[in-house]
Amino acid sequence: MAFCTSALAQSHEASPEEIFEKVWRTFDQGYALFETKSVDWHKLHDVYRPRIVSGMTEEELFAVLTGMLSHLNDNHVILMAPSIGRDFSAGYIGPYIEEMGFEGALQFLQQHPLPEIYFKNAPDTLGGGVFQYGWVGRNVGYIHFYGFQPEAGNAVVIDSILNDFSSARALIVDIRYNSGGHDGVGKIIAKRFADKRRLYMVTRDRNGPEYDDFREPIYWHVEPAARTFTKPVILLTNRFSVSAAENFALAMRVLPHVTVVGDFTSGCFADMKWFDLPNGWRCSYSRNYFVDYEGMCWEGIGVPPDIMVRGAEPEGDTDTAFETALALLQDGGPSLQDESASE
Repeated sequence: MAFCTSALAQSHEASPEEIFEKVWRTFDQGYALFETKSVDWHKLHDVYRPRIVSGMTEEELFAVLTGMLSHLNDNHVILMAPSIGRDFSAGYIGPYIEEMGFEGALQFLQQHPLPEIYFKNAPDTLGGGVFQYGWVGRNVGYIHFYGFQPEAGNAVVIDSILNDFSSARALIVDIRYNSGGHDGVGKIIAKRFADKRRLYMVTRDRNGPEYDDFREPIYWHVEPAARTFTKPVILLTNRFSVSAAENFALAMRVLPHVTVVGDFTSGCFADMKWFDLPNGWRCSYSRNYFVDYEGMCWEGIGVPPDIMVRGAEPEGDTDTAFETALALLQDGGPSLQDESASE
């Protein structure tokens, strides 16, 4: 799921008490990750509700609400308060949203990170600029994309890129600085790298008043497309690989010829649901529960790399994570990993 929202609701007079209770009750009835996060939501009500008083300022109300929501450590928990020009996220990217605003943070997450000095020739772009690709080593191709949006025509785009890399002996696929999008699009791209049908993710939607009320699980498999690339692949990740990019990482990491290099991903996997508050603010929460094929939930943690490069972000014209990936692809690339448990 990507960070997205529609037009803000029109504001009207509402008491701080009404707004607080609307937020608390909506999460109580819909948020899917209280048990995963080991959060006692009722206890937080006892702690923060007494801080709500009549006549408090909007800034004071915002501080109480964000203080309560911050315990969830969830990028998909967002509060937007246009009347005071404040935006908040409870997860890793929260400081960036607070500093840049919601739209500014989206733009920050939609950039091509690799310094151009590493390309043999000027890189090409496709899909409205979402995809960037080019040769970066001896028969080594590089692909970066900063989102999973259906309007980019991802299937056609990735097939075109792989056709251009038909002579490649290895690829570096980069999802650093990726704001996410549609998990189905990530699956379409991952299929172009699959060696066989493999289970990579299981999801369940919350559907009842109890915190453990969930629908039957949905099983996500990646399986080969008509054309696939199964030579060595390095997947580059960092803390700015967000949401659907992380679910794409779950799909890629079950492929034996894929090695994940970089830092942990951002740590938010679930789909977002938005709701309006009576004062014109908007809020969102995670409505379902995602685990990998082994049943591990990486919410609040992020997908771990096979080879850690702390930060995994370029500094000037130096990209240590990329250089690590390129070095790993020398002499035939990394050994195949045993992913038989995902079959």
